[in-house]
Amino acid sequence: MPSSTDVLLKIDALSAEIGGRGILHDVGVEVAPSDWLAIVGGSGAGKSTLLRLIMGLRRPAHPTAGEIRFDGMRWTSTERVHTRPKGISFVPQSPAHGFDPLRRLRWQLGQLVRRIGGESQEHEALLQTLALPDPQRLYPHEWSRGMQQRLLLAMALMSDPKLLILDEPTSALDPLIAAQVLQQVQHNAAAKGIAVVMVTHDLALAATYATQIAIMDRGRIVEAGPSDVVLNTPRTDYARELVAHQYWHTARVDTFAADQ
Repeated sequence: MPSSTDVLLKIDALSAEIGGRGILHDVGVEVAPSDWLAIVGGSGAGKSTLLRLIMGLRRPAHPTAGEIRFDGMRWTSTERVHTRPKGISFVPQSPAHGFDPLRRLRWQLGQLVRRIGGESQEHEALLQTLALPDPQRLYPHEWSRGMQQRLLLAMALMSDPKLLILDEPTSALDPLIAAQVLQQVQHNAAAKGIAVVMVTHDLALAATYATQIAIMDRGRIVEAGPSDVVLNTPRTDYARELVAHQYWHTARVDTFAADQ
């Protein structure tokens, strides 16, 4: 994990519950600028709950212990978070959670561009890189889920965040499209010093793109460290079982095909 002098995000001894039931237990991670952390684990491990708490969201889970530090900000389990920390962009697992279904895509994209400013040519180039046409007067439902997901990723990158949070970012994408999209994310993150935290159940994605991996099981991080160390020399029984039963070492994809 990063040294204390270059940490952008630090989570220390974080625990949380929903309705009195423990969801997270003593979670701790550190992420540096330009780092890519993949949080891997099965359903119900607490991965998405952790992402929500990083963004300052206290429902449905609320923290009961620990603290989170991000880019000089600090909040503990006893403090109420009134606004989402600045400098974080989030791409949800489902495109339906990212767009207003009653607004045209071009309008929603335009609202973001007006808010963040910047060069329109740069924004258009990013859309082209992700093989996205002009949305024209189309509504979200008139695009495929894969195209919507790519537009959400493009809009997140346009904001030049310090931290990009991805919740199962390739769930709506064809594997070849997913490779192209994550390569573009990787390129932008490296060029601009963006840190990435990605939740995934897919060890192949973690092996290909992440510099750090944290494996979660039943609300705890059972193993964490550099990707090659976690994948090749896991220490815990759960991590060994997870690594042994997935073909992460043969799953690199470097080609691109059009979304169907």
